Amino acid sequence: MRLFVRRYGMALCVMFASLSLWTLAAQEPEPDIPTLLKDGNASNLKGDYEAARQAFTKAWELAQQTPNDNPLRYDILKRLTSIRAAVGEFADADNYLQMAINWREQMLGQNDPKIADDLLVSVSLCRGMKNFDRARLVLGRVMGLHQVAFGRDSTAVADDFSRMSQIYMQEVNVPAAINSINAALTIRLKTVSQLDPSLVPDLDRLAGAHIVMRAYDKAEEAYRHSLVIRETLFGKEDADLIASVDGLAYSVFGQKKYDEAQPIYQRLIGLWVKSVGEDHPMVAMALDKVAVFYADQKKFDQAKEAQDRATAIRAHFFATGLSVAATEQTAEGNKETALALYRRAFAALDPPNPIYQDLATEIGEIIKNTETPPKVTKKAPPPRKK
Repeated sequence: MRLFVRRYGMALCVMFASLSLWTLAAQEPEPDIPTLLKDGNASNLKGDYEAARQAFTKAWELAQQTPNDNPLRYDILKRLTSIRAAVGEFADADNYLQMAINWREQMLGQNDPKIADDLLVSVSLCRGMKNFDRARLVLGRVMGLHQVAFGRDSTAVADDFSRMSQIYMQEVNVPAAINSINAALTIRLKTVSQLDPSLVPDLDRLAGAHIVMRAYDKAEEAYRHSLVIRETLFGKEDADLIASVDGLAYSVFGQKKYDEAQPIYQRLIGLWVKSVGEDHPMVAMALDKVAVFYADQKKFDQAKEAQDRATAIRAHFFATGLSVAATEQTAEGNKETALALYRRAFAALDPPNPIYQDLATEIGEIIKNTETPPKVTKKAPPPRKK
């Protein structure tokens, strides 16, 4: 009987404890919109986009129970747009964005200035979905809003022409892209000087488009203009000049102006060396271009010299990586794995080259000492005392 009472009492305790926990859980309030937005933002900053999506989706469900003119509706929809775009779900992101735009149009009118900013986001999403026709259509509306708000010759309209050129380039409609870039530059030059930094992005795009069309003379003109602006900003030895110098060398080379292109290529090598060091793979890539440049002139000895140097730099970089991996294996006690890595590194440094001779010697010594560890000489015992 006592055993029954004891078991019955324990069962009642468990039941009451469970009931108490259920009651407490039932009393806990559901998270409100500010809390959900805070949680969603925190997850977003951590890169946990799924958790952020869940929080913002719940916030959107609650927001739909509030008055239609509640600005939180727009804010939550924009957050959902960003979250979905971050994971490449452009169609889903665009759906939320269109609802956000619709809210602004209904609450603030179709000419609300911020609608243009939202439409530009829509343009980006359309490009992500490769819906270029719609991207151009939406961008046309943006351009109309900017013309009304700022004037036809405004920076905003010039920016729109630049964006239009990028859409055309994605469509591989290069002539149309060139026309749009020229329109942007024409507008900008009405308000800024020839050396204004704002011209650089359009000049680079224009030069690149002319390269595609093999209009090397026009590409050269654009690259020289861009280079002058960059030199004005950074001097003649800054790494920010590399893109312009590289493009200029290629455009001059494309015109077969070899004597003029050679010092530009040498300058390119010098800029890379100053920026990343003599044994960096980017220097090797620049040397590849120099090798092609010399080969086109039938200067095969100089082409080989440049190519050999590029190959040696890559070998040095590769062997260095293997050596680092071998060192880590040694620290973990994996002697055989480390030795195999050192052997691969040493084999990569053949034939001998001054660029990696010191590294080859160092790795060779490591292999030798690992394969045949130094003998330990035993000390002679001390003489016995008489």
